[in-house]
Amino acid sequence: MIPEIITPNLSTAKKILAVQPHYDDNDIGAGGTLYLLAQKGVEIVYLTVTDDQAGILPQEGGRILTEQEGRAFLEDNQKIAASIIGVQKQIRLNLPDAGDYDYFFLREQIMVHIWNEQPDFLFTVDPWTPYEAHHDHIMTGKACAEAAILYNLPGRDAANTAQHGEYALQGVVFYNTAYPNLIFDVSEGLSVKLNALRAYTAQFSQADLHDLLTQITFLAGYLAREQDFEYGEALKVLAPWMLHGVPLTRDL
Repeated sequence: MIPEIITPNLSTAKKILAVQPHYDDNDIGAGGTLYLLAQKGVEIVYLTVTDDQAGILPQEGGRILTEQEGRAFLEDNQKIAASIIGVQKQIRLNLPDAGDYDYFFLREQIMVHIWNEQPDFLFTVDPWTPYEAHHDHIMTGKACAEAAILYNLPGRDAANTAQHGEYALQGVVFYNTAYPNLIFDVSEGLSVKLNALRAYTAQFSQADLHDLLTQITFLAGYLAREQDFEYGEALKVLAPWMLHGVPLTRDL
């Protein structure tokens, strides 16, 4: 059995920076967990990487929204969902959805916000989930993982410490993972998560939302099948040192 001490304890979190490729990924992948942590007083900050313009549905009569209209629609969806989950702050990078953007710029921006926000944990998508085909997800997850091991390198740490004070990231939490080391009990938060997801009407028709909520409910029940609770979310919780040169990370 792996000693418990090597895995960061999520219950110690006071602040979380949840980095998502698109405006709804945090809530789809970990909305129940984040809601329940917020209920315990954890400060939740969302950082959304892309502008989500590629997925906006045509409106009545087939009208295509302008970029400005689409952005306002997306932000309104996020505002409603955030009020339900308990998200206190939204940060948006507005990189092109499903488009061409620079990995190193993204990684740098994440490091900047790690220092600005000083979270105890990063939440993000797992880029190593088998068959993950969406490049936005792969880029975001890997950029977060690398940012977690590079943000405090000596060449940049002195200036950041002088500006922000002493700080250390405790861990990275990957959701949508195939290799969980924690099934988080969301039995008391699943209905709230589903309610938050109903806000995402910019990219989901009512029929699509119904299907999404049905799938999420089924998956949450399946993940908890060997637990003593009804619904769960699969998380991979790792300390930053586990993200470089540790070949057993998949099994931790």
